[in-house]
Amino acid sequence: MEIEICKWYDDADSPILFMVDDLANVWVDTNGNGQVDLEEDWGYAKNNENSSFRFLISVILKDKQEVKITFFTPVGIRVGMIENPKIKSISKMLNCDEESKEFFRSINDSSRFEIAYHGTTHGRVGKTNLDFIQEWELYNSLEEAVNKINYGREIYKEVFGEYPKGGKYCGYEINEFSDESIDNTGFLWWCRYWNRGKTNENPLTNFDIKTFGKNNVYDIPSTIDGSFLNGILHPNKHKLLKKLLRDLLIRLKLHQLDFLLKNKLVISIQEHMAPSRDDGRRQSPNIFDDKESLNYIFEYLKSKRVWYCTGSELVEYVHTRQNINIIILDQDSFKIDILNKVNGLLSIKLPNDVNFIKSPNGIIVKKNDGCFNVEIMRGKYLIIRGNR
Repeated sequence: MEIEICKWYDDADSPILFMVDDLANVWVDTNGNGQVDLEEDWGYAKNNENSSFRFLISVILKDKQEVKITFFTPVGIRVGMIENPKIKSISKMLNCDEESKEFFRSINDSSRFEIAYHGTTHGRVGKTNLDFIQEWELYNSLEEAVNKINYGREIYKEVFGEYPKGGKYCGYEINEFSDESIDNTGFLWWCRYWNRGKTNENPLTNFDIKTFGKNNVYDIPSTIDGSFLNGILHPNKHKLLKKLLRDLLIRLKLHQLDFLLKNKLVISIQEHMAPSRDDGRRQSPNIFDDKESLNYIFEYLKSKRVWYCTGSELVEYVHTRQNINIIILDQDSFKIDILNKVNGLLSIKLPNDVNFIKSPNGIIVKKNDGCFNVEIMRGKYLIIRGNR
């Protein structure tokens, strides 16, 4: 008898992570009318009218209750892009008042969402947008980096009651102290790269979960730009040709998803909360400009065997399957040898004639689409063939 541990929960072909950057206590008043309008809010307007959060939930994810979101949030006063902006903006600490704390906390408390760490200020402004320096490029020593991260972690803990489990480098820009600073500050996982830019690596490993550092921090790859169909849906060049070939071009583009699904790799869709910036330029990708592209992506994935999860849910499952052994006791039973602290569910596949598993606590687990999702516990699991 063989028992196979599934790579992903529920034997999915790929995990799907929807990652949205810069949910922050920020408002950029691009039209200067003193009121929050659509596309201006990053999180300052909370769940009120014209807020980006409301747009995301009620428009982008309408009828897509299965989709989960990992937000990346700067916890301090998120800076703008340039030293002397002509566009007025408001930026506040995440913990500036009880109303703000309650809004961000309510998101993180939802089983559908997660708020991850995205630095304090995001960086330092310059004379032009080209002079902007991302946060992890600023640190001149490991000690400086660790101290600033720990300062930010305490703000996070004040708001959410716990330290952040994961996060992402601002702008994916780093220096020689960056990885060690994350390794030394208690993170379970991190997003280090825009992986499609790392062309010198084997895609079968580049687009999969890896680890780094002495503490084996899980490295979640970033694999899909949410705007990747915009050039076909809203072409700037060769408009007539692209219109005539629209369906074919979309299918060809979706082969990026097919490759990841076929090879059981991570599909992590990258977006920004808003297009508004104080230098007048438009932030890309963003959920407003990419509404149709995102809809195509999620509709396409509906027919696939996928697992929608947050960053922490993903790495917790990976950690679980990497830290257990299944010991077959006989043809009718097995046990799970726990090598390290794990919790949650494990997805396994057994011979076709097995329809049920009785867990050590007496709970009967039924086969679902060819696999069993069993709770990990000590003791004997009994195999039940036939119809019980």
